[in-house]
Amino acid sequence: MLPKPLDSPYTSCYCEENVYFLVHRFMEQAQVKATWDIFTVIISNVTKTVALWSQLKAPAANTAVIWDYHAVLVLRSRSESHRGSLNTTLSIEEETWIYDFDSILEMPSRWEEYVEKTFPPDSDIPPQYRSLFRVISGEEYLRYFASDRSHMLSPAADSSNEYISPPPIYPIICGPLAAAHGFTNNLMTHFVSMESSKGYGTVMDRETFVSWCSQA
Repeated sequence: MLPKPLDSPYTSCYCEENVYFLVHRFMEQAQVKATWDIFTVIISNVTKTVALWSQLKAPAANTAVIWDYHAVLVLRSRSESHRGSLNTTLSIEEETWIYDFDSILEMPSRWEEYVEKTFPPDSDIPPQYRSLFRVISGEEYLRYFASDRSHMLSPAADSSNEYISPPPIYPIICGPLAAAHGFTNNLMTHFVSMESSKGYGTVMDRETFVSWCSQA
């Protein structure tokens, strides 16, 4: 059975934190960990202008939102029978599912539907709007993620610290190993950055991400 994101904290425009808490909830559930591999996927590119369709904040139907980055949670089946299988009648537990708090699609969505309706083929959109995907294991994300939310401060903010969007009411997040390394804010440098030689996890283009989701 697919786990549900019941009562998981959500704050608009803080997708990385929303996913952090959802990863944490799933990692606490023994049955979820036994059935699924849990990942955070950060979506961005070099210019920090990625076009995503099927988003709640789209100005109109069939229109893209241009994000600097976005974050989702991915569950991949731990069933060895799925990996490389050509069977088209897979059970729910043998598929890959994507949780996106900010999508108009069902949550979770089967990866095929989510990718098709959120990321058009690269050949269909200008290069500056094409997505790259940094895939990080849930465990690594919980341990190393840190954000002081300074990226959300208004450019015109003075000592009043006005935010572009109101921040969550809970304290800022700093994973235990981020704290041990002296990091208080590594979101943009270690997660949103799509420089493959730096940061956590693995950076993929759309084609590679599709292959990874299919567990081929």
